[in-house]
Amino acid sequence: MKKIAIYNCLKANNVCTGAACMNALNNRKAGFEVYKDEEVELIAFMRCNGCSKAPDKDEGMQEKLEKIVSMNPDALHIGKCTINKDKKECSKITKAAEILESKGVQVIRGTH
Repeated sequence: MKKIAIYNCLKANNVCTGAACMNALNNRKAGFEVYKDEEVELIAFMRCNGCSKAPDKDEGMQEKLEKIVSMNPDALHIGKCTINKDKKECSKITKAAEILESKGVQVIRGTH
């Protein structure tokens, strides 16, 4: 069974219920198609801490990232809500992904 986590933008809380990510996961669509013939356990559904601090300067975010690492996920999927209006990934999300990758977590861009 694959253990995965999902990482989304805090600002997305204004409009996001998480339903599109869950639907894609449950139906193995879009970013979750790679698991189409596998059982999956969702071990975390986390949000960033907002735009004010970089993840490596935010103690709370560092704690969240360490928790993810300690759970030993097979992958962490980054939600499409992390792409800004300029079609680029949020720099805070990118930095958090780099931290996770440096600790051996596979990061996959894409959920629904």
